[in-house]
Amino acid sequence: MRSFIALIFAIVFFMVSSLAETDNLVKAKRCPECGQVYLEDIGFCGKDGKTLEDIEVELCCPQCGEKGSAGETFCRKDGKKLEPVSPKVVDELPENLTEEQAKELAKKHIEKGNSLKEEARFEEALEEYKKAESISPSTASLQYDLAGVYWQLGNKKEALKHLDECLRLIPPNNKERAQVESYIAMLEKAEIGLKPWEKEKRLEEKAKERAEVMKKALAENKAKWSETVLVPAGSFIMGSDEPDEMTKMAKLEETPQREVYLGAYYIDKYEVSNAIYWEFLDYIKTTGDHSKCYPGEPKGKDHTPDKWYEDRYYDHPDYPVVRVDWYDAYAFAAWAGKRLPTEAEWEKAARGTDGRRFPWGDTFSSTRCNWGATGPLVIGSYQTGNSIYGCYDMAGGVIEWCNDWFDRYYYKRSPNIDPKGPEHDTGVRSMRGGSLFANAVYQLRCSKRSFGNPDERNKAVGFRCAADAK
Repeated sequence: MRSFIALIFAIVFFMVSSLAETDNLVKAKRCPECGQVYLEDIGFCGKDGKTLEDIEVELCCPQCGEKGSAGETFCRKDGKKLEPVSPKVVDELPENLTEEQAKELAKKHIEKGNSLKEEARFEEALEEYKKAESISPSTASLQYDLAGVYWQLGNKKEALKHLDECLRLIPPNNKERAQVESYIAMLEKAEIGLKPWEKEKRLEEKAKERAEVMKKALAENKAKWSETVLVPAGSFIMGSDEPDEMTKMAKLEETPQREVYLGAYYIDKYEVSNAIYWEFLDYIKTTGDHSKCYPGEPKGKDHTPDKWYEDRYYDHPDYPVVRVDWYDAYAFAAWAGKRLPTEAEWEKAARGTDGRRFPWGDTFSSTRCNWGATGPLVIGSYQTGNSIYGCYDMAGGVIEWCNDWFDRYYYKRSPNIDPKGPEHDTGVRSMRGGSLFANAVYQLRCSKRSFGNPDERNKAVGFRCAADAK
């Protein structure tokens, strides 16, 4: 009889113990697409509208990982509000998991996810990536992978969220940022279900992030980026009689080659950077002061470059500002207490007095200039390509606006002392220098002349400033 009673007690104890192990599970809903868990009794996911599936979850402390018991809302140890966690994920994580162990476990899920992705099993790959994210969320490559599978599954909005997180985790000057930025820009332009207020919020957040980056960069580098060099008074060889590689004839607008005298002047060492141009725009926006802008500029100009708000290119403080027209360049130069250089000033600063073809000499070298689609965009990247006066990026980088009106025949009748370009309006303004995107070495020569409509904006066009020597 005693043994029978003992058996009954043992069975009851076992049942109570078993219940104790499972009574902390609560009924919940989970989105099969994004994995969001809801404790409310609702039918559809608030993120992507998918029908929710019934699951049971454990309530755990987000700080210490302690599991809650039935009916508990807050952690007994630290008072934090308990959050739902899928039992499947919780069971996979050993207690007291070290950082190294967590990385190793996350790596296994990522490798499995990569394998499934290669087989185009995107939903299964997504599950593996989400498991890895629950263990080690601060991995840029994992956020990129998550974005990729959401993209493949047609959930572009969720892909954008993970690309944002990926970009946040990549260091500022890392080359991998460019690809992520291009994808983000692509999604921001696409119709992916972002509501107007969501788009507005993204722009506000981007503007705030950019302002912080720019202010920090200006505090560190404004003095350097604002440096000018003195070009002393004297004569130099201007123009060229060199035959074009295609036509075998000298470019008409570069002839005749002749000796020109210029008084002393200052010119910027660097092309104007995004950060310094951002400061100018902030001034215009804050004050509304257009008193130094070109008198004949089009009405309503605020001097914001094309795609300033959308293109992540402008998040880089040390890239040369681009997509600025002549009126923008003129206004900035006046705001900075300077002016745009004349063609003659630009050419002398680039080639010195001896008529050399490139800033560093007569022989071209791609290792001395910022040229080619994969070239670095940071201003001042090639010191070995400097002119004799110390100016950076006068071959490659960006084409630069000059002050002059452009006339193809101007050299035939221009003065040989301080030429400032045609006195009459020709409809187009001069540009100098070959850009990153030049399709031939011939276009990178110091004597190469270009022109553009004063309201033209192009991703290859920027500028630098000059000033009178007093």
